[in-house]
Amino acid sequence: MPYRLTRRQLLKLIVGAAAAATLAPAWHARAAYPTTQMLPAADDPNTYVLMGRAIHPLTFYEKPDITSKKLHTLARDQACRILGEVRAPFSRHNNLWYETDLGYVHSAWVLPMRIYPPQPFIADIGAWGFWGEISQVYTEARVAPGVQAAKKYRFYGGTMFHVIGATTDAEGNGWYKVADDYPPKVVGNHQWVLARDVRRFPRAEMAPIHPFVGNKRIEINLTEQSLTCYEGEAVVFRTLVASGLGGELATPTGDYCVLLKQPSRHMSNVPYEGMKEEDRPAPGDIFDLPGVPWNTFFDLSGTAIHGAYWHNDFGVRRSHGCVNVSCEAARWIYRWVHPIGGYEDEFIRSDRRVGTPIIIF
Repeated sequence: MPYRLTRRQLLKLIVGAAAAATLAPAWHARAAYPTTQMLPAADDPNTYVLMGRAIHPLTFYEKPDITSKKLHTLARDQACRILGEVRAPFSRHNNLWYETDLGYVHSAWVLPMRIYPPQPFIADIGAWGFWGEISQVYTEARVAPGVQAAKKYRFYGGTMFHVIGATTDAEGNGWYKVADDYPPKVVGNHQWVLARDVRRFPRAEMAPIHPFVGNKRIEINLTEQSLTCYEGEAVVFRTLVASGLGGELATPTGDYCVLLKQPSRHMSNVPYEGMKEEDRPAPGDIFDLPGVPWNTFFDLSGTAIHGAYWHNDFGVRRSHGCVNVSCEAARWIYRWVHPIGGYEDEFIRSDRRVGTPIIIF
């Protein structure tokens, strides 16, 4: 009979792996989609535990109240286990707190993520490769396949990448080569990440949702900072958003449609050779975000609905014009909207004849 881990053993394995990476989402609580068990059955190959990564330094409290006793602190990119969710006053738009193994912490700067056991190395990735999700709190992306190679980026849990190559180093560690689409129109951009930190994303988890239902539309209410998906007049999904700050960074209003879908996008404005002078940002406005997951673009300037892994504070304007949602909400929307594409599509183009209407007001 094959050996199976008990739930307790499996939990210790996953939490231990996360702790090794950081010192040691269950989904976003304010989105209207089903919850799941925090720890599936031990023989489930997709078993995970719910962890929270500190996006900024965090303070943990005895109660969900900043006037209560301080119990613990975490530095950026350290993590803790999320045990539950509670509602308690904090700010006008966000009263969500997490109960953790270190105490209570407000949700705004904690990224919920599903952390998996170390993943098996897939040496034969096929001609196209596969979509890979970072399955630890973070992993270092390097310029070559080896722990001594220079670090280029830090990839965070829940970000998505196209795995296009696989190899082993002198110590026998498996490494994946992942494509990078920034700077644009440059062929061959890539980084290397440890295979054990990358989960091969199953086709089933990218399958379209209600693909044959017509009369779909999305309405985004900027006053309420909410996004609602309709099938006819029936509401099938709702979540809070973080839209553009305003002024030149405002989210545009009007009638749009889905023009392009991408599971992964490197969103950056870092100056590069050949960038137009008028496109060069001021030094204080530079951003560089690899692996932004589940992008649904709706205008030609590049504005999109997409997952955000750099904050967890929805219900208030805070973006550079895009519509930020949680990573899990972004994947639901990506799978639901038309057009429909295949697993091996790095991008799926559309137009007003096909793309789901998006109304922003």
